[in-house]
Amino acid sequence: MPLCRLQQFDDGFKKIYDDYPMGSVINTLCKSALTVLAFTMLAVLVTACAASTTHTPGTESTSAENDTGKSGDAFAYRATEATVREGLNNISQRYIDPVDMDELALRGLHGLITIDPSLQLEMDKNNRQVYLNRGETHLAQLKAPQPGEKDATNWAHLTAEVLRAGRSHSEDLQNADNERVYEAVFDGMLSNLDIFSRYAGAEEARANRARRDGFGGIGIRFAKSEDGILVTHVSTDSPAFGVGLKPGDVIVRVNDVQTTGAKLRDVAELLRGPVGSQINLTITRLSDDAKAPQRTIDFNLKRAHIVPESVRVTIADGLMVITVSSFNKNTSNAVHDALTANDQAIRNGSLQGVIMDLRGNPGGLLSQAVNVADLFLEDGLIIATLGRHPDSQHDYLASGVDLARGLPLTLLVDGDSASAAEIVASALQDLGRAVVIGSASYGKGTVQTVIRLPNDGEVTLTWSRFISPSGYAIHGLGVMPAVCATNTAPAKNPVPKNSDSLSDAILAPEHIDGGRNTMDAWRATGLIFDGRRDTLRSACPAKTFKADKNGDLLMKLAVRVIHDPAIYQRAVLLSQPVNTASR
Repeated sequence: MPLCRLQQFDDGFKKIYDDYPMGSVINTLCKSALTVLAFTMLAVLVTACAASTTHTPGTESTSAENDTGKSGDAFAYRATEATVREGLNNISQRYIDPVDMDELALRGLHGLITIDPSLQLEMDKNNRQVYLNRGETHLAQLKAPQPGEKDATNWAHLTAEVLRAGRSHSEDLQNADNERVYEAVFDGMLSNLDIFSRYAGAEEARANRARRDGFGGIGIRFAKSEDGILVTHVSTDSPAFGVGLKPGDVIVRVNDVQTTGAKLRDVAELLRGPVGSQINLTITRLSDDAKAPQRTIDFNLKRAHIVPESVRVTIADGLMVITVSSFNKNTSNAVHDALTANDQAIRNGSLQGVIMDLRGNPGGLLSQAVNVADLFLEDGLIIATLGRHPDSQHDYLASGVDLARGLPLTLLVDGDSASAAEIVASALQDLGRAVVIGSASYGKGTVQTVIRLPNDGEVTLTWSRFISPSGYAIHGLGVMPAVCATNTAPAKNPVPKNSDSLSDAILAPEHIDGGRNTMDAWRATGLIFDGRRDTLRSACPAKTFKADKNGDLLMKLAVRVIHDPAIYQRAVLLSQPVNTASR
């Protein structure tokens, strides 16, 4: 398998930011399936078995206020209750759509008993009684909060009581630690929400925070090789760069730990550590000496705060190409620096245009997307966010300075351009500042807020939607490019893909103009979520674009658009400058 196809890591694991990573969606769906199935089995009981044990929340024998009951059970019930209470409060108040407290809490309880599949939980909604059963055997009866009661405290207390009762009858629950309980309960609560809302335990949450904020590392990306770990990239101004580590070096040992055959994630753990801490590497490097074609070098480094590079800039033939792979805390600064460093070239005309490549960009920080778009705008609404919680509702406006000074600007997007990348594309297109080229983007148009819990875990919760400047919700729709590269070939007369005929067909005036009706219908969807979104997406089918033996199609199109004022103006006029997003 060629190196470019290998899964590559940096020394902070995979890059994960505030937007839920696309690659984890399937795992979440599969993980939630059992919880959803368990909840659908809910039955309403009117009477309880005569052999049942009745528990009333708050009594001495069952109260979750004490971590050790008469049985000597030392499980951390109070910690569980506090964590569940915090989760219930935040989910019910902040989730993008209204959530019924009864349903949310009951799903959490059903998640809890998935730890022991032999248990069943049922509720008599008329009498507000919850029953814990094993088959036909009634194990416990507990009183549920009254209908419509929004107090998360009582529901959290009930959760702890069900856990206490379950542990007295279930070995599986007895063997489950607090973290396993949190995972089961929150997976249950979130199972009926959207796929981007999820729970992360304390360990995973700490790693997530490090990925969002940066971490102690040495500043490299790497992949597996036969002899160890192959360095594929060294970030400038990093500890690795400072000591002379180079792409092509093979790391064979990290702090006396051999790397041959090691998993990439394990190597990443070895490379990461507290900022300022020491790390020793042994690498092999190819040599020009025929007698010793390979030499071994030891490096001693100090870990530093690392934020992965997300921007790559190249300038050739009068064009600046800015490739943005994700949006982290340094992204807008990197784009800003590239533009200001070339201000003289922009002023004197030696730089003729800018191409921003957002293909495969999974998104990242909302603030960074806003800042990047703002670098090319003088005024107008960049994006609006709309949610149920007052703090989720914002209008983000341009600040008044276009650092590219009006140079022709094209954006490349494909079916893997998502979230923050879609904010940039929709803003610059809707405001008439750029020509977007490619296919319909991914359509991930929601904002996630991260809620830190008392156990140091976190809930990532969807709490608002992106609304483009022209007023349509991006979620489930994506961004429609003014120059669509996936709908040009008629079925009866396909355009050869290995000739310039394809580019000619894509850039033909009638093809660009033909997208106007689709663009108008795209914007007219507003906040309506129905089948028309899928229908519209089929007008410019989502596709991933990569260079092949015939070259890079989208890059070729971008160059032609910038160098041909007539094509550029035709495509820009397809999206008249607008600013109509409203609540």
